[in-house]
Order: sequence, then structure tokens, then C-alpha cells
Amino acid sequence: MVGNQSLERGLAILNLLGTSDAELGIRDIARALSLSPTIVQRLVNTLHANGFVAQSSDTKRYRLGYRAIVLGSTMRREDRLLSAVTRELAELADKHHLNGYLGVLRDGSGMYLESIQSSGPISVRILPGSRINMHSTAIGKMLLSTLPDVEVHRVLGAEPLTRYTARTRQTIAEILDDLATSRREGYATVYGENIEGVASAATLIRDARGEPVASISVALLFRENEQREMATAVRLVRQAAYRCSQSIGYAGPAPELTTDSALQEAR
Repeated sequence: MVGNQSLERGLAILNLLGTSDAELGIRDIARALSLSPTIVQRLVNTLHANGFVAQSSDTKRYRLGYRAIVLGSTMRREDRLLSAVTRELAELADKHHLNGYLGVLRDGSGMYLESIQSSGPISVRILPGSRINMHSTAIGKMLLSTLPDVEVHRVLGAEPLTRYTARTRQTIAEILDDLATSRREGYATVYGENIEGVASAATLIRDARGEPVASISVALLFRENEQREMATAVRLVRQAAYRCSQSIGYAGPAPELTTDSALQEAR
């Protein structure tokens, strides 16, 4: 109970500093929150030690620290990103009958943040928060492509890799070959490796620094010897990802949309 009360008070201090137009002293904070100055000083000391509160060397008053600002910036970016991605995936579903997915890396594994089901011929429903099959999906391979090979080994673990269909890659060497192609071409494609009869294409979303922060993918029917539909899916998902990247500050060049070489290799 004491721990919860301390957390609530610490959050109240951060909220007060975040909404104040000026830096605040210990007595200012104590008076605003109806707390004793001794309790406020102890909590502020802890927040200051962890970078959530900063103290002016001149006035000895307090303001939000860099860690609180970074957290707020991250949340604003992710809110903008989710809004942009949802809009783009909904358009892909409505206009092109493609199921769409948003995924990120969290603590060395992939996690879906959003999925949009189209009215098309396939149904692959994914709940936000679900784990991504990293070695058998286009979105998983795209996220893996952002890691160094030694980290890919750690994430995938022991061989043989889990087999979901007859087409699933079961060795890390095969996955590394796929990742090399994805890094070179800027997208990943999968043909029936995760679910029989389902193909997918994925690419990365980048932030204002050009760093990858997420991946989006689309799913479509897998038809033998039919590359035109996949080429269209790749073009659409790359254009959508570029617009999503722009929404969070990316100012790099638009993607090169020539897809023949990677599609040939993927088959």
C-alpha cells in the first residue's frame, strides 16, 4: 500500500511539473499537492536521481527531466504512428482487399500492434499484442532485418525452427539469406511459409532520424506462378509505409519501387 501511495505521489509531481509554466520549488510542490515538504523532497530526490526531474543550478527549482520528456516524445510519436498506420491499412483493405498488420520489436521479439481485416478472400485475424512468428512471416523477417546477424541467432534460438507449412524455413542460414535480400531490396516477401495458401509482403517504417521503428505488412492469396499480384502488394505496402514514416518526421527519399529482382529470388 505504501509503495502504491509513493508511486501515485511521484506521478502527481511529474504531472504538476509537466503542466506548470514555471519551475517549482519543493514548497511550491508540497503546497499544490497538499503534502509535507519532507515527503516531497524525498520523492523529488528519487525522481531526480533517475532523470525524470531536473533541477536548475541557479534557482534550485525543478522541472521535468530528460527521461520524462523522452517518454512523452515516444508516446506522441507512437500515437501519430498508430493513427497513420490505421488509416493506411484501412485504405489498403477497402480499396485493394488486402489484410494489413503493424508490428514492432519489443525486448527481442515481435509483437503485433494493429491488424485490419479486409473483405477479401482470406481471413487472418490477429489480436493486438500477439506474438509474431519471426522466421515465417514477412513482417517478422522485416523486423529481423534491422538486427545484426548475431542478434538474429539469439532471437530465433535453436534449430530446427518451428515448421508451420512445407515451405517454412527451418535453418537460420536460410533466414539470413532472406534477410540479406530484404536489406538490399527494402522489403520482404513470404509465400505460404506461415499459413498454407497465404502470401505476404512487408517493409519498414522509419522515424525522423531514419531509424526503423516498426513494420507493416499485407496478406494476400498465394497463387503459383503469379507475381503480378505480389508486385502490386509490394508497391502498395511500400508506398503506405513511406507515408506513415513521413507522419512521424521522416524526410528521406521515397522508396525505389522496382521489385522484379527480389520477387524472383523469393520464389
